[in-house]
Amino acid sequence: MLINDEAQKQVLTILAKTAVTPTADVQERASSLLQLNPGQAVKAEIIANLPNSMYMARVAGELYKLEIPLNVQPGETLELTFVTADPRVTFQMLRPQTESVQLSSMGKWLADVVENAPGLPPATEPLVEHPEQAAAQLAGRLKTSLTQNGMFYESHLAQWALGGLPLKELLKEPQGKLSRLLAEGEGREAGDDSGGAIADSRTLPLIKEQLHLLNTGVLAWQGEAWPGQEMRLVVGEGSAEQWEQGLEANLSLELPRLGGVKARLRFTPEGINVELVCDRPGASEVMRQASGELRAALATQGLHLNKMAAKDD
Repeated sequence: MLINDEAQKQVLTILAKTAVTPTADVQERASSLLQLNPGQAVKAEIIANLPNSMYMARVAGELYKLEIPLNVQPGETLELTFVTADPRVTFQMLRPQTESVQLSSMGKWLADVVENAPGLPPATEPLVEHPEQAAAQLAGRLKTSLTQNGMFYESHLAQWALGGLPLKELLKEPQGKLSRLLAEGEGREAGDDSGGAIADSRTLPLIKEQLHLLNTGVLAWQGEAWPGQEMRLVVGEGSAEQWEQGLEANLSLELPRLGGVKARLRFTPEGINVELVCDRPGASEVMRQASGELRAALATQGLHLNKMAAKDD
């Protein structure tokens, strides 16, 4: 069918994107030519590409200009559903189904790790031996535990290869402790003979946690701050709805005098915001009375306390 001037003026709108309303006489002509009922399926064969996301297409035997919010090529056929002819001829487009994605053997293996690998166990050694040591030693010990727990082993391996990290530090991490270099005192690194497996089975909990970290951006640590004192720390980006851009740390402790305490620390360029929620009635008042000591302690580390809020749960 030849494309005459009148046919070229016939414009149909795809529902996914708003187009300029055609003139009344063109609308009437398009409606009469289509003779479709709302909800009726129809095919649009793309004939030619036109400027500004417009396409020449054959719909129900007639040629029309279609405004389509997709990159399609001449010869392709789109599945459309007729919606209405008032105030403009409008179709709803059924997005073309993509071909099924075939996972590689590595992809299948990673999916199996996420689904079936055991979780990472809590840290086995307390950070400090006594509560009295917490103020002086807890931060440094926690940093060491986080950086040597194997979560960042590949990054540290790259640093070692560039001469930026001593080998003895690398061998302190769980993956390093599995190295033959450490076990046999060899002068070169040798991989573990896993019978053709992609990774040593003993590292699967670490790999699972690494994938979780990459996917969520959340780093978690669980263990004992000192013997008998369970602690859980979760670090990640804060909620954009509540905070400006920055890091957020959530700390949970069960303290002998104060009971259960949950602390949320928000790190911003201006300083730290602290929110405390206490399980035991009256504990929040004790916290508020000690806010000056907290402010002074943070100042000694070069940190500014913007705000501290405490409440009983």
